[in-house]
Amino acid sequence: GDTVGDHAIAVTLTTPGGAVLKKTLALGIRRNDPVTSTTRRFSLGVGEVFTFDDAVLAGLRPASATATLSAGPLARFDMPGLLTRLDRYPYGCTEQLTSGAMPLLYLSQLAGSVGIEDTRKRVDATIARLLTRQAENGGFGLWRVGSGDTWLNAYVTDFLTRAQAQGYVVPERAMTAALDNLLNRVSYAPDFDIGGEDIAYALLVLARNGKASMGDLRYYADTKADAFATPLAAAQIGAALALYGDQLRADRMFGVASEKLSRTAPEAAVWRSDYGTSLRDAAGVLKLAAEVGSTAVDRAALGNRIGTAPRRLSTQEAVQVLLAAHALGTDGAAPGLTVNDTPASGPVAEQRRAGDLPDLVRNVSGQPMDLTVTAFGVPETAPEAGGYGYAIQRTYYTLDGAATSAPFAAGERRVAVLTIIPFEEVGARLMIDDALPAGLEIDNPNLLRSGDVRALDWLKPKQAEMAEFRADRFLAAVDHRGSEAFTLAYIVRAISPGVYHHPAALVEDMYRPEYRAVSSTGRLTVTE
Repeated sequence: GDTVGDHAIAVTLTTPGGAVLKKTLALGIRRNDPVTSTTRRFSLGVGEVFTFDDAVLAGLRPASATATLSAGPLARFDMPGLLTRLDRYPYGCTEQLTSGAMPLLYLSQLAGSVGIEDTRKRVDATIARLLTRQAENGGFGLWRVGSGDTWLNAYVTDFLTRAQAQGYVVPERAMTAALDNLLNRVSYAPDFDIGGEDIAYALLVLARNGKASMGDLRYYADTKADAFATPLAAAQIGAALALYGDQLRADRMFGVASEKLSRTAPEAAVWRSDYGTSLRDAAGVLKLAAEVGSTAVDRAALGNRIGTAPRRLSTQEAVQVLLAAHALGTDGAAPGLTVNDTPASGPVAEQRRAGDLPDLVRNVSGQPMDLTVTAFGVPETAPEAGGYGYAIQRTYYTLDGAATSAPFAAGERRVAVLTIIPFEEVGARLMIDDALPAGLEIDNPNLLRSGDVRALDWLKPKQAEMAEFRADRFLAAVDHRGSEAFTLAYIVRAISPGVYHHPAALVEDMYRPEYRAVSSTGRLTVTE
C-alpha cells in the first residue's frame, strides 16, 4: 500500500516454557519506484545566507530523499553530489564497481562528509569482488569471470595500480596476471587507421607500472597521433610519455587531444567500446594533463566545460570529473564561508535527510561564491510513462500466451513481458529494471536462465548479457544496436491477496543516462 517509511512494530513472543518476550522491531517500507536526481546551482552573494533545509527535498517522498550541498570550489563540479550518485548506483558490473571505488582512493574525507563511511573497507571489498571476476589469463569479465575487453581490463588494472599506490593490498599474483594480460594484448594488437582507444589505455597503465615499451609509445605518438579515435586516447599516450620523461612528445599528444576535443560533435547514441562520451573524454584529458603537469591544454576551458554539464552524469563521466577536480586541487578548503556561523576549516560539503536540522551557509568573503545542491529520491507524484530515446511497456500474459489485465489470483503464475522500443538508430548498453509490487515474487528464474521455455514457445526474448532475479525486482543488461524493438520476459507468482502499488519499469542507457524511459505506474490487485 502507501505505508512507506520507517515503522516500529511491537511483537510478543511466548517461549515453550511460558515466558513472554516483548520486542520492538524496526521495519523499513520502501517504494521500488525509480529514483530521480535534480541539481540546482546558485551564486551566493556577499553576505547572503543559504538555508539548507527540507525545502530542497520538496516533491520527493521523505523516506527516500537525501540531498547534498557543496559550496566554494567544490560546487563547480558538484563533487559531493557525484560521490553520492556513484555510491547509490544500484547495479554492479565491473566498470560500475570500479567507478564507485576509484574516487574513494583520494576523496575519503569528502566522502565521509556526505555519509559515505568506512571508505577503506569499501575499497577493500571492491578489490576482492573484482578479483572474483578475473580469468586465468588476467582479464576481467564485465558481469562474471571472463577475459573481458582490453579497455575494461586496462580500467580495472588502472584502479588496482592506483589502489596499491595508496597503500591497499592487491595480491601480487593477480596484479602480475593483469599486467601480463595487457602486455600480451598490446603485443598482438592489430594496426588501425581509426581507433586505438584500448591500446592507448593499456600502454598508459603499463607505463604507470614501468612496463611499457618506450619504442611502442614513440611509434604511436609519431605515426598514429591522428588515428586515435578519441581525445582521451591521445591524452593517454601523452601521459604515458610524460611518465617516461619525454615531455616534448607528451605535450604534442595533449595538443592533439585538445584539437580533437574542439571538433567533438554533439553527444549521440552511438556505440562506444570504451564506455565513453565526449564529456567523459574532456574530463579525462583534464585529469591526465593535471596529473602529469602538461600545459598543452587549456585547463580553465576544460574545467568550464565539465563543470557546467546540464544533465545527470554516467558512472564514467562522474568518476572522471571527480578525479579531474581532485587533480586540480579543488577539493580543498573554502575560505570565506561559514556553516552555522562557524568558519569553514575544510571543504564545505553537507548531506541532509528529511527532518534533519537546517544548516546555514553564509558568504563572509568579498565576492560571490558558487553553491550547488543535488537532491535524490522517489518523486511523490509518479512520472507519466515516457522518456527520451526509448519507450518501455509491461504486459502480463497467461502461460498460454494470452495477454491479460485481470486481477491475479493468489498462487497464480503469469509471464511478465517487457517491450523496449528505440526511437532511433542507437547503440547502447542498456539496463532494464522492473521493480515488483509487494504481492508478487519471481517464480523459478532458472526456467528462463536455462532457456527451457518450451511451454512458452510464443516468446522470443532477447539474449541478455546479465539477468538478475532479485527478491524485489528483475534486472537485465542488454547490448542493443539498431532501431528494432525487443522483449524480455520472466515468470511471476502472486503470493498475498491485497491491492498494491505497482512501480514503473525502467530502461536506461548506462553510459548516456539522458536516454531513459519509464512505463506507467499503477495498482495491482491479488484476490483470494
